[in-house]
Amino acid sequence: MGATSFYTTANSSDLQTAFQEARMEAAAEHGRGGFSGSIYEKDTFTLIDEPRRPEESAMERAVELVRADDARISDKWGPAGALRITTRLGGEGWLLFGFAPC
Repeated sequence: MGATSFYTTANSSDLQTAFQEARMEAAAEHGRGGFSGSIYEKDTFTLIDEPRRPEESAMERAVELVRADDARISDKWGPAGALRITTRLGGEGWLLFGFAPC
């Protein structure tokens, strides 16, 4: 089986809550059958401890980390990455990203 990259935002100031909500949204969208290529396949996350940034800037940073095959997020069976964001509406949130089996 292969892997694909995913990027998803979650609007919550609490990372654990954001992660669980993003997983449940992905399950509803992509199913629960496994190998969805989505954040649903992740059981854990790792905080990429960088300053909060606008959503667009965080997406650029996440793409850089994925392209660089950063060891913190490169394992399709390992944790998702999490970057703090300011959402487009000005709230606090998270960009969750990485590789997932597909």
